[in-house]
Amino acid sequence: MLLQIILAALGPIILGLAVGWLSGKYGFIKREYSQAFADFVVKIALPFALFLAAAQASPSVLLNVDYLLALAVGLIVSYIIGFLAGKIFFKHDKKDAAMQALSVSFPDMAYCGPPVLLATVGSSGLIAMVLGNLIYTIIIIPFTLLMISGRQQNNGILKSMGKAVAQPLVFLPILGALLAIFGVKLPEILQNSVNELGKTAGGVALFFLGLLLSGIKLKINTEIIFNVFVKNFVQAALILGTGIALGLQDDMLKAAFIIGVLPTATAVPALAISNKAYTETAAATVLLSTLAALISIIGGIAIVESL
Repeated sequence: MLLQIILAALGPIILGLAVGWLSGKYGFIKREYSQAFADFVVKIALPFALFLAAAQASPSVLLNVDYLLALAVGLIVSYIIGFLAGKIFFKHDKKDAAMQALSVSFPDMAYCGPPVLLATVGSSGLIAMVLGNLIYTIIIIPFTLLMISGRQQNNGILKSMGKAVAQPLVFLPILGALLAIFGVKLPEILQNSVNELGKTAGGVALFFLGLLLSGIKLKINTEIIFNVFVKNFVQAALILGTGIALGLQDDMLKAAFIIGVLPTATAVPALAISNKAYTETAAATVLLSTLAALISIIGGIAIVESL
């Protein structure tokens, strides 16, 4: 049973990476096309996927403050750890430090989340994915885009904020959440149409990452090990500790905790290459984090069963 859960969570990632890597390695698809694949994921497919997930969520869960706080503390504090470490210890500029912060805090909820949550918590646990994505798209990604754009070319802070919020990756999930909270149901035809684009995000991101890795000489260093340790283990501890302190129990606590043991999202290298920052290290982090998930997911399931 445990092996089946692990294979269901990591199997699609390994296959997608392998197909992308082989395509780039043997010239089936040029590695130079990585930018186009990354832009498609970040600007089109992923925003539509997050919009639909938010729009279909239950308003009562979206407005559960303790549940939101437990996830928010884990995601935001691990982001802060990554950003400060990037600036202070690894001597990155603000742009690379922001991308490092994403690398240590953005869980792969799209691929790894469903099989692990369904096996340990049931369908109710999938709401943790929606909330996690909303926290990311409402708070963390706009802040990251703001940090990356900065005040270049004498742009004011308000203009920079406006530019960040105008990104489809930000405003579409927010729109979906508002529709859910106000009880607006999307027509079935519209849902199906949006879903056709949205469901391509994960597969294309995996293929893109494999294609990108085909031209990189991977070097495991202290920084990458640090990134993986924070993402796969520290984030989970932060969520669990906060959840217990807030009085979360049973399935809600388990589902929130499981989000923390997932590997780094494959969307992170896509964001990195789209913003021309931290590209190779982000890609290497995802690869090692996925391998480390063999340990963190098994450990997470064991802890969940004991709660």
